[in-house]
Amino acid sequence: MIVRHKIFEKYDNYKFNIPYKSGDMPLLDRGERIKEGTEIIKKRGSSIKFSFYLPEQIGVSVAEIGKSLKCIDGEFVNEGDVLAEKVVMKGLNVRKLISPAEGVVDLSRIEKGYLGLLGEESEVIVKSTFQGLVESITPVDGISITSDAFALDVLAIADSFLEESRGGKKIVGEFLVLGDGKDLLLDVQDLECEDKVVFVGKYLHPELMHNLFERGASFILTYSMEYEDFRKQGLPVGVIGGFGEIYSGRSMLELIASMNGKFVVVDYLESQIFFVTSSTTYQSKEDLFVKSAVGSRVISRSLSNYGMLGEIVSVEEYNLFVTVEWETGHRSMLNIGSLEFVSF
Repeated sequence: MIVRHKIFEKYDNYKFNIPYKSGDMPLLDRGERIKEGTEIIKKRGSSIKFSFYLPEQIGVSVAEIGKSLKCIDGEFVNEGDVLAEKVVMKGLNVRKLISPAEGVVDLSRIEKGYLGLLGEESEVIVKSTFQGLVESITPVDGISITSDAFALDVLAIADSFLEESRGGKKIVGEFLVLGDGKDLLLDVQDLECEDKVVFVGKYLHPELMHNLFERGASFILTYSMEYEDFRKQGLPVGVIGGFGEIYSGRSMLELIASMNGKFVVVDYLESQIFFVTSSTTYQSKEDLFVKSAVGSRVISRSLSNYGMLGEIVSVEEYNLFVTVEWETGHRSMLNIGSLEFVSF
């Protein structure tokens, strides 16, 4: 019996927490029913004015950043002040990071290599994009909510964060899709992605990754990236499909991109991303077990066209081989064991 892998698995009464800081104000009450557009939290804080990735700025390793800092967390600095420096060429030269403007130093992401410079403090109202029920509100757990959600499996999450996941690490925020999720991007300009989970589409380039984290992204999701880049960067990145420049199914990318603007929970322990929504658009009507191969959607796990999405059009002798019509329009014959049956 062949079992279908559901790209989006439906969860009823999914429970999650929205954390808030000491200066934030929850705008909900216990037992309150949440509708789309309901005001959840009034947040107070300063947005990121500038962000610097120190390994690139002064050539220091993440492990040695502490020795290079010339400022402390929360310190007010002026334009021209030295934020960090590294002595090179046996003391003959010094690489310095100079503050481009006045602001408050933010070292909350320094363990990932990023030094931030905060601007003026402001208030932001966070509104709901889902329906749900408030279970409880505490300073420790935040706002506990029950709602419907759809889960997407994540193949791998950056290793340096797996240690934290043992304690149930989660990242929550708005899901932001770059472009249509299908184009290969190397840079973004004037994009507001602070505290957001960003989906870059079919491939993540290191240059784009650092660009997004400098802009304050909390997590980056991609279909694929180079394995070496994934292993060495140690930042909160999730890979859905695999490593290298593999084929990514157009329909799958479009489906994930349609979640743009939804509230999401990245669960490190479960290695899944939960999209909080009650929409029935994403609920598959196909049975869990495959009754007939013909007409079924499949993803190739063959090395020749790994990741390609298609539909079985015929079954050959002894049910060992099938003919698949791929999204590209061409057909090929493969062993049924090299295919993964999916539904979405």
